[in-house]
Amino acid sequence: MYNPFTEIESDDDDKSLIGNVLQGDRKSLEKLILRNQGWIYNIAFKMVMDHDDASDITQEILIKFITGLSTYDPEKGAFRTWLYRIVANHVLTMKKKKFETRIHDFDTYTGLIEKLPDNRTFSHPEAGILEEELKTGCLMGMLMCLNRRDRLVFLLGAVFNVNDVAGAEVMDITRENFRKILSRAREKLYSHMNGFCGVANPENRCRCSCKTKAFYDMGMLDPANTRYYKPDRKKVRDMLNRKLRHFDESFYGPFLDIFIDQPFYKSPDMVQWLRDMLRHDEFRGIFDIH
Repeated sequence: MYNPFTEIESDDDDKSLIGNVLQGDRKSLEKLILRNQGWIYNIAFKMVMDHDDASDITQEILIKFITGLSTYDPEKGAFRTWLYRIVANHVLTMKKKKFETRIHDFDTYTGLIEKLPDNRTFSHPEAGILEEELKTGCLMGMLMCLNRRDRLVFLLGAVFNVNDVAGAEVMDITRENFRKILSRAREKLYSHMNGFCGVANPENRCRCSCKTKAFYDMGMLDPANTRYYKPDRKKVRDMLNRKLRHFDESFYGPFLDIFIDQPFYKSPDMVQWLRDMLRHDEFRGIFDIH
């Protein structure tokens, strides 16, 4: 799959497609959307932890991309930088989403989980699926405890393996600042999870298997409709298209693997959404699109 953060050689192709779009070619616009919709959606989803919100965010970003495309100046930078700066600005400034109002700091989040009763004898035909669903969702909740800027930098630098050059361009900050924010976000996550989470540190008491019954009884787990655990999806590491770089701090390797081994979620069909939108004269008038 296309990876906008590594395939810099595609920039000339992007410019060609953009030129075609500005001449009214709908197919070129669809190709640009297909290339990027999965990455935009996964950034949005991992920022807000909800598929409906992520779908809305992706559509809002794509509308900004389409309506602003005529302002893109290739002399000022790569198309990737321009597009994903739109993504970054949008997710950093958008109205708070529902999970952001519920999960916002480590102590409260972990405290609520710790208060739930342990059950080591829970029996269910789909217990394995329920446990994986809880584990994946709980790890995403840990990310929500970071503020938005730290969360986004962690996603870019630690999860999507974006280097400091591309990351700094997208965030519109210096490379040094990007590295500092990434280091701080990693340390925050590692510190709290290493002292609490049994996935991060096997010596910890908290185990997904022990909390599964409590979440199941509250109606928060459904083996027939998992929101986070997607075994049929590729993992984030499968989408990176390059060998993962190693961090200097050896203990970060296994810790970051927890997040890199999470699903790369399937985006809604934004091309079909675009086609539906183009049925409206007002939207089609943005470009002379046939």
